[in-house]
Parts: sequence; C-alpha cells; structure tokens
Amino acid sequence: MKTALVTGGAKGIGLAISQELVALGWNVVVTGRDAAAIDTAVAGLASGPGKAIGRVMDVRDRTSIDAVIADTRSEFGSLDSLINCAGVIIRNESEVLSEADWETVIDTDLSGVFKCSQAAFADLEKAKGATIVNVGSIAGSVGIAGRAGYTAAKAGLEGLTRTLGLEWADRDIRVNAVAPGWTRTEMVAGGIKDGRLSEAALTSRIPQKRLAEPSEIAKVVLFLMSSDSSYITGQTITVDGGITINGNT
Repeated sequence: MKTALVTGGAKGIGLAISQELVALGWNVVVTGRDAAAIDTAVAGLASGPGKAIGRVMDVRDRTSIDAVIADTRSEFGSLDSLINCAGVIIRNESEVLSEADWETVIDTDLSGVFKCSQAAFADLEKAKGATIVNVGSIAGSVGIAGRAGYTAAKAGLEGLTRTLGLEWADRDIRVNAVAPGWTRTEMVAGGIKDGRLSEAALTSRIPQKRLAEPSEIAKVVLFLMSSDSSYITGQTITVDGGITINGNT
C-alpha cells in the first residue's frame, strides 16, 4: 500500500485529495496547523480502505516537517507521494502591504513547498516512481489586485515545479502542479455568504459558468500521481473552467 503526505490536507482541496486517496486504498498523512480540523478530517476518512493519520505541521518550519516525515516513515515504512496544498492569502494593496504579511504568504505558499519537497526527497527517491504534486493557482499566471504576495508565490511555485521536475527526473521523482481557478472551498463559500464575493459575478467570467468543486481538482492531482501520467514532469495543468483563456472579460 502506498503512502502520501498531504499538506493542508484537512480542508478544501487538500481534504478532497485526502478523501480520494483513502478511497483508492492509499495511506494518507493529513497535515496542517489546525489540530481540531485535522482530527475532524481524519475521523471522516476512517471508512475508506486506506488509513489516514493526522499530524500538526507548519510548512514554514523545517524541524516540524522533518518530525512528520519521520513519523510517516515509522508508521507506514515509506513515502511515495507528497502533495503540497498548504497555503494562505493575505489581501491588501501593495503600497500598504506589510513586510510581515508579505513574508507570511511567501514563506507558506512558496518556501514551504521547497522545504517540504527537500525534506521528503530522500524518502521519495527510495520509493521509485514517486511523485510530488504542488497545488498552485491561476493567480500564478495573471495579476490580481490586492494579492501581491499570493500571485508572486504562485508564479514562483510554477518555476519551482519546473526546476524540481528537471533536477529530479533522473531520480525517478516526477514533479508537477495543478493551477485551480475559482473553487467552492470553505474560504470561497464563506466569502459568498458574507458578501465579499459574488458568485454571479465570478461565474459570469467563467466560460463553463460555474465554480469548480474541490473533487474536480483532486482528480487531476490523482492523475498526476498515477502511472497514467508517467511521462509528464515539470508541468502545470490549469483547471479553471476556461477563465484564463477568456479574452472577452
């Protein structure tokens, strides 16, 4: 049985990935900073053929990462896939965005991916045919006002994906990314509910006229983890209902 570590695996897209993996019989290590959310997620994953365990982990802290990878090795004997899904967004206009807020986003959304990937490398190399899938965003290829740190981090993530894909191809580790568009996560749903976001305005710009479901993003991640994508590495697959190709907006 194969083992995956999912950062940010207790909520949103990360939880959907964890659910799909457990249903397919994978062992899954669900990580995040919210212990209560992790406990809830793991309890909900108990019915699958795979086994899920939860660990509190901060992707900004290499000591924390190393401890969880050691726990994974101890619990399951190997690590076959790393899914980098942890992320934060801090909104503010660039002229007033604080250095601390900038660093929080970059440290989590970009540096955290590098730290986790580097920490997992030795175990993934031993696994033979291992994969890393980074969850980015269409923000990596477009500008979004008020999200300088987030767009910079997600653009950097695509570059990191290409470089790790190149460097580790001959180590039998494939590295790819998905770039979701607007997805019905707890964060987006909350924004719609409290009026910060308008679903009608969002979907009017999306050619498919709807938001993505987290499970739709998860299925692309699973494809990139599978042997069906065995000759794909260093790539970012956009999953956005066509919004980034829509020149009419």
